Amino acid sequence: MKSVISAVALVLVLAAGVVVFAAEVDYPLVGASGVHTLVNLHPDEQRHRLYSVNYQQSGLIPLCSKVTIESVDKRKMTFRLVDGHEYEYIFHNSLREPIAKHLDKRFGKKCETASVEKMSEVDRKGIRAGTVLPGMTKRGVTLAIGYPPEHATPSLDSDVWTYWKNRFGKLKVTFANGKVSEISD
Repeated sequence: MKSVISAVALVLVLAAGVVVFAAEVDYPLVGASGVHTLVNLHPDEQRHRLYSVNYQQSGLIPLCSKVTIESVDKRKMTFRLVDGHEYEYIFHNSLREPIAKHLDKRFGKKCETASVEKMSEVDRKGIRAGTVLPGMTKRGVTLAIGYPPEHATPSLDSDVWTYWKNRFGKLKVTFANGKVSEISD
């Protein structure tokens, strides 16, 4: 009996020390050249971290920034800007779509600079500043501050999009006739 208890205790101690690794995600842009951000990203600059719920942090990685995606697993993606800054993109448990589909809206090989130049002045101004302005289109808003988290705004056809400023504060963008009519906390 004493040896069984000792064996069980040893197994428990060893099991506690085991590090669980997240499974790699097969994502075609890992290590690929010519990858860009497809929307402005708003990282927590102190931690070099972004979140799939798209917290509206004060940092700004502009639309069409060149990046190298270094790895993707079920918990996070790691990418590096051309200037060498490395970021973690953390996948929140509220993520509803597959990771690859989620990332394809934010990173890709084709940057939309020509289509941005054809947008209205208010859209271009908001995109350059990484912020929402009254009168912007829905497309302008997604390029300026990214997509709203799916659990807060299940459909982009909705006239109210909800973003998170942080874990506790929200930002609501209201549209009328396809343009921003109100921005509220």
